[in-house]
Amino acid sequence: MFFLILRITMGTLFLLGVTGSAWGQDYALTVYGGRVTEDPWVESLLPNVKLTDTYIRVAALAWTIKRREDGAFTLEIEGQVAKYSGGQEHFEFNLAVAGRWHNFRWDEAVDTSFAFGIGPSWAAEEPETEVMIHGTTKQCLVYWFAEIALGPPDSNWALVFRLHHRSIAFGLLAEEGGSNTLTTGLKFRF
Repeated sequence: MFFLILRITMGTLFLLGVTGSAWGQDYALTVYGGRVTEDPWVESLLPNVKLTDTYIRVAALAWTIKRREDGAFTLEIEGQVAKYSGGQEHFEFNLAVAGRWHNFRWDEAVDTSFAFGIGPSWAAEEPETEVMIHGTTKQCLVYWFAEIALGPPDSNWALVFRLHHRSIAFGLLAEEGGSNTLTTGLKFRF
């Protein structure tokens, strides 16, 4: 299943017209951590969120592969290594294709970007917290994230707030499972 999702991700890149001459030279390292919630992803963003005793630490390396001429939008590939602690103790590996919007009215005061990415997720073992919440899960699911990055203008770093989500993809990969994790961290562009 992991390789099927990987093929879909690579096929998406091909359909988006990413060719050898369009590859960029921009990279970003994002390190972030957070706590898994018991709630569906929409409810995870509300003030009365129910948190579990499971924590995550993630290192993510992103590569900008295509940039709109005016710089307002970029297409990125991001690979991640995540380590859980507390309610579960395993590694997770994610690969996402992400679109990032860079132009906001207030960028001269606070440089802002918003990103959404999606791709395959593989947990080294069946996530115990997902089983606790849903009764069952799978090691291979779909990963998606939504991120807002805020930093000083003309700087190579930003504070990030990210929803880290493992999904059953509307029942395509499993009947139940998945998780939502609220995270914060730092992004360094180079």
